[in-house]
Amino acid sequence: MDEQKKQNINQASEQLTDSARQSFQMLADRTVALQESNMKLTQSFFQNFMDQLQNQTEGNRDAAQNLQDERQKQKDAFETISSEATNAYSEFLNSALSFYQETMTSATQIARQNAQNATRMAQEGSQAASEVMQNTAQAANQATQQSTEAANQATQQNAETGNQAAQKNTEATQKASSRASNR
Repeated sequence: MDEQKKQNINQASEQLTDSARQSFQMLADRTVALQESNMKLTQSFFQNFMDQLQNQTEGNRDAAQNLQDERQKQKDAFETISSEATNAYSEFLNSALSFYQETMTSATQIARQNAQNATRMAQEGSQAASEVMQNTAQAANQATQQSTEAANQATQQNAETGNQAAQKNTEATQKASSRASNR
């Protein structure tokens, strides 16, 4: 019987060892599977995060470009308005001068006996009209230049603000990316 007991003990030991080995193998396989699953989840999280950062950066670039395009449109519109205003004022002055010249011609024909007085008055009026026209043209040019400068400054400030916002967003994106990579 001793031999039988030894065999039973050896067989039980082998079964226990085999069972323990299978348990440890199953546990090791499960641990490897969990690690692979965790690694895939982490990679997916960081990939999604980077995709979101890239999309946000592209959106900011597009917004900055749109601001710059709008600034150019505003500048073009302002230049058109300024040009039209100057042309309209110039036409007004030309029509006033034309009317004045026609009136002077009629007055000269009607009042030949007062030719010297009419000539003197016409010369004085012409000088005054020239001075007024010069002063008005200078004032219109100054107003146009000041308006153009103001519009350019406003559009530059808008573009700078948009660029600063895009830069801050890019910096925030880089910081977030740096923090994410440090973790």
